[in-house]
Amino acid sequence: MSQAGLDAWEILNWISGLPSKTGSIEEVRILRRVFEENFEVSAEGAVEKRRAQPTGAVHNPHNPDAQWSCKSTIKINGWVGHKVQVAETVESDPRKAGEPTKGVLTSIITQYAPESDKAGMAAILKEQERLGIEKPETMYADTDYVSGPSIAKADAEGRELMGPAPGSPNCGGVYTAEAFTVDVERRHAICPAGKSSTQCARIKEAKTGKSSYRFEWCGYCRSCALKLKCIHKGDRHRMLRVSEHHTILQARRQLMNTEEFKKDMRHRNGIEGTQSELVRGYGLRRARYRGHRKVRLQNYLIGAACNIKRWCRRVTWEAKQAIGGIETAATPQAVPA
Repeated sequence: MSQAGLDAWEILNWISGLPSKTGSIEEVRILRRVFEENFEVSAEGAVEKRRAQPTGAVHNPHNPDAQWSCKSTIKINGWVGHKVQVAETVESDPRKAGEPTKGVLTSIITQYAPESDKAGMAAILKEQERLGIEKPETMYADTDYVSGPSIAKADAEGRELMGPAPGSPNCGGVYTAEAFTVDVERRHAICPAGKSSTQCARIKEAKTGKSSYRFEWCGYCRSCALKLKCIHKGDRHRMLRVSEHHTILQARRQLMNTEEFKKDMRHRNGIEGTQSELVRGYGLRRARYRGHRKVRLQNYLIGAACNIKRWCRRVTWEAKQAIGGIETAATPQAVPA
């Protein structure tokens, strides 16, 4: 690996002495990018391997758009390629046995692998708007798409984003935010022991512009019977920090425990079958082409093929139902005397 880095560095130095247009050749630009993502040059001029690659690094020089990502924080189930977001219509009434679906795919968005699901949902809505499709009154999604800001944005636009909200962050064995009654708007919170907060501070992050609120219970915790369950060893009192959308998230977490929510979320179950249909029936997980633009075109064709096949099945089924529902008159037969 060190020798490869040294060879690449010598080639790039040699190219720098050639006419300037040589440096803009695609192969040269990829070589420079691969070198910078994998190596660094020390002050003494030595080429050293980087400890880690940056997000979006090249893993195949023949297809730089294919990037690495994974579906968990512990870096398992990783892949090199792209990410696809799929949206389809929801059927309000349950289907009969053997009845083909009436649902159609409305969007297939091809993302670069490291992009987030929330960005994918925004891209889906933007593309549907470009195609003249109105934003859905209700959108069903899983936890990766649901957050305080996304629920608040949907509410402000007169829509409803249905899905399970993420749980409160783990506080290291003590009570999480869900054990507290928090009223962000009134800057007031009540702890599990029933004591009201004594202080509230608004904290705004300079980089992101996001706001959060920190509640404190000064003078109450030392003699509290729930002390061991509520504060860490060595702390004088409990501090609780929540986001500015905590009220919305808490309401969704409470709604998640109701039977009505669980029944309503069954509408989303169909998308799991759709993903399996696209993978098994149309090869969605295998790109036949290189480059993000060509892969995106392939996925559009996959979505179109799926919709056409669904439409054919539906029309055929409805025709059979119509024929089967026609009553035929009995043919009179001669009865011997």
